[in-house]
Amino acid sequence: MFKILISFLLVGVLSSCETKQDVWDTGTCSPYHDCSIMEYLRGDKYNWELTVELIEQADLTDLFEGQVDSLPEITFWGIPSYSVLRYLFDKGLESVQEINKETARELVLKHVVKGKILQEDIAERDENYYIYEAEQTGGTDLYTLKGSHLRAYVDIDDYMFVPNGGAAHLFLYSFTAKTMVPLSSPNIQPLNGVVHALNYNYVLGKI
Repeated sequence: MFKILISFLLVGVLSSCETKQDVWDTGTCSPYHDCSIMEYLRGDKYNWELTVELIEQADLTDLFEGQVDSLPEITFWGIPSYSVLRYLFDKGLESVQEINKETARELVLKHVVKGKILQEDIAERDENYYIYEAEQTGGTDLYTLKGSHLRAYVDIDDYMFVPNGGAAHLFLYSFTAKTMVPLSSPNIQPLNGVVHALNYNYVLGKI
């Protein structure tokens, strides 16, 4: 596992420490995937191999395959494989299978919200206030299946002197962890929901 960790650490050094989106190069321009979230994750071992193992260890495969009647669609704040690997290293574990099943379940469900919530569904931030201030009227409050209180928001760049005429960027703040949650690529859309991929710098559980 040490050699694998070194490889991932090199990726981590090269990736940004900011919370603004750093888009992964997945080799495709389309956000749509004609498969379940679980199948999508399994199809990209580079980014999601240990994520898949964590979901399986938590006995939550059915949820990510869209087979839970009460949760036909979900929003997954996607845990990068590197974040799982770093968690194992920090805990002195050799494999995902050494994580207690209840702990694995809690870790995964902290990142799942009921329903399909796209970037376009998220409100802009009132730029006069920080996202966590009581006076903040923008953003969209969300609660994960494990009770984490999140506030997602969108900032839109200016373009050619046109206010809010540029690209939109999705951000995420956790009231539960009292921190920004670093995002990478939003709006990945398999058939049973959406994946908003978190950045490689994300510390597993800080959400």
